[in-house]
Amino acid sequence: MPPTPISLPDGAVILSLMSPGFDAAYPRVVNKELIPPDVLQPMEWAWTTRRFPERPVRVLRLTDVWVAKEGLVFDRDGTLYRETITQHSMGEIEQAQAAVLEAIGRGGPAAEPDAGGPVLLCKKRGIGNYGHWLMEMLPKAQLVHHHLPELEARFLVAHAPGQLNDTMAFSLSMLGVDLARTIVADDTPRRFADLLLVDGLSEHGGYMSPLVLDSVEALAARVPPAGAERLFVTRRSTGFRRVVGEDDLIAHAQSRGYAPVDPGALTLPQQVSLFKGARRIVGVMGAAMTNIAFAPPGARVVTLTPAGMPDTFFWFIATLRGLDYAEVRCPQSGPVLGVMPWDTDLVLSARDRERIFAD
Repeated sequence: MPPTPISLPDGAVILSLMSPGFDAAYPRVVNKELIPPDVLQPMEWAWTTRRFPERPVRVLRLTDVWVAKEGLVFDRDGTLYRETITQHSMGEIEQAQAAVLEAIGRGGPAAEPDAGGPVLLCKKRGIGNYGHWLMEMLPKAQLVHHHLPELEARFLVAHAPGQLNDTMAFSLSMLGVDLARTIVADDTPRRFADLLLVDGLSEHGGYMSPLVLDSVEALAARVPPAGAERLFVTRRSTGFRRVVGEDDLIAHAQSRGYAPVDPGALTLPQQVSLFKGARRIVGVMGAAMTNIAFAPPGARVVTLTPAGMPDTFFWFIATLRGLDYAEVRCPQSGPVLGVMPWDTDLVLSARDRERIFAD
């Protein structure tokens, strides 16, 4: 049986920042009755929290540790640090721990620690998702790069699929990170003599620190806003979780002054520019809508959301950014085309369509 996970040692903390508290308002949810009770219940906890108090964000420096899978960290003996579990399943945790213990037992050159200086872990569950990168991994790089430049840290990132690799590199470069100081890793266990961890910036689904906006602001500061004030965000390049009859919907949106945009086909600066200049944004809930983080405070955002999708991520972004946020829950139609049960097509009623684009 694998060892019981342990907590990160308080003595390893090298920097502690106080994340500001913030107020939150219950989102406007259209067709809330469509949300299954077992999906609604976990979201209600966050949605009904009126005040998120200030809390510490810590940078820890660990000696002689292993990193496996999507950011799971183990001590030199193969015991897992529980704070590095981020939406990993029990099966994934057991696989990672078994791989680490095997590597320890096997020894040899692959088990020798990287001793090239401190390495910041910028890798967690959800490595293939643009939103997870932008709001949960990149902010760690910004925090250490800004507050602890004297460490001259390197940055451990995941090998992500497709265009996301370029986006990750582009965003780090825009923050002033020398890409020669990045280490791209897969799931294979790797041993590090000196590992930096940022703890407390976010808990996916349950918390997001206002400090994550520091990296967003740093990216946006380098890009001028585009001219389109109204955007309709399509998932055409993704190929799933799309509105039934999307072509007609796009035509209707265009008739109301909305420019259709597929962020998946754009570079990062192009995405930042478009959303930075937008005052009205409508789109299906998904990674591309993370770009609302670049929208100006007060911008109106409507997410078209599968009835069964449990998500507070975009609500947190909107809350921190000061956006006028609403989500329209839609009936799901057809087969599951992605990996999750809500990766189906959506049905947007004529009534909801008219209300969304009424002004």
